[in-house]
Amino acid sequence: MKRLIFGLLVTIVWSANATYAGDFAVIVNKANPTAADKAAVAKMYTGDKKSWEDGSAIATVDLPEDNAVRSAFSTEVLGKSVANVKAFWAQLIFSGKGLPPKVLASDDDVKKFVSGNKGAIGYVKASAVDDSVKVVAK
Repeated sequence: MKRLIFGLLVTIVWSANATYAGDFAVIVNKANPTAADKAAVAKMYTGDKKSWEDGSAIATVDLPEDNAVRSAFSTEVLGKSVANVKAFWAQLIFSGKGLPPKVLASDDDVKKFVSGNKGAIGYVKASAVDDSVKVVAK
């Protein structure tokens, strides 16, 4: 019986995460002329790329750690789990080599931040995209 309950819980958790797998869009400010592929986005979110082609600073934003969209983004774009990304940033913070993306509470908060900051980049659930931002990667 315990195995059955455990199996059901694993299935439910996996299904919840699978719902959002690939169901996100990477967004930038509409005034940002840059196109970015997933490799460039990964470099931005790991601190390897800190400025846009025009020299302006990149401002990355994340959703909360327990957000399924963040999990999908971390896995598909960064190739790491949310926990591994957190550990990666902990090392950079400790060594003084960088600060992680700012964490915002919701898709709406991410869109508002990105639409108000030319150098910002974020990701949201694909269905949350509207004309206030520009999609650069899915």
